[in-house]
Amino acid sequence: MKFKAESEGLQVISGRIDQNSPPEGMSPGRLLAASLGLCTATHIAPYLDKQQIESKDFSLTVITKPGYTPNRAEEFNITVHLGTALSEKQKRELIEETQRCYVVNTLKNTPKINVTVKTLE
Repeated sequence: MKFKAESEGLQVISGRIDQNSPPEGMSPGRLLAASLGLCTATHIAPYLDKQQIESKDFSLTVITKPGYTPNRAEEFNITVHLGTALSEKQKRELIEETQRCYVVNTLKNTPKINVTVKTLE
């Protein structure tokens, strides 16, 4: 089972042809965590530039804590790695900036999910 998602000319592939073939791309759950990390990074980088904070060693990691009833991500833990010191005020501002991320706001506000099935009649 290999699937492809397309949007605005870009593609993401996830899955494998069969159980004996290697997986391609990220699983949907890993892609969700990666989307959270990418969105967060796109808000942190401009903050660092605006504040003239050296950011050449900037990276972040997202660790997912799984939940099981139902199967889901129960918690996301984001760690921002900077190769420089920040004041407590700068740390607070940086964390506030991460809260402007589209993915963060979507996950914090439980979106309604509608599913429609269309078949041949």
